[in-house]
Amino acid sequence: MPIIKLHKNSKVRIVLDAGLDDNDKKITKYKTLDKARYEAGDQALFDIAKNIALLQKHSVRDIIKHEEYTLIEE
Repeated sequence: MPIIKLHKNSKVRIVLDAGLDDNDKKITKYKTLDKARYEAGDQALFDIAKNIALLQKHSVRDIIKHEEYTLIEE
């Protein structure tokens, strides 16, 4: 039976490098943009994330896009 994939949610996560703690262990912080429009292209989401990253005091390590789908049988 074929499976249908229904888009449920898109998120963009900005991973920030927040320096080191007292034990010289990396501190990672995250900013998540939840419920991004399904129609928004990757370039548009990347540009928005980069603009938000400019407002952060920590440097950006990664920009990650997560997509969630519901799978149902046809």
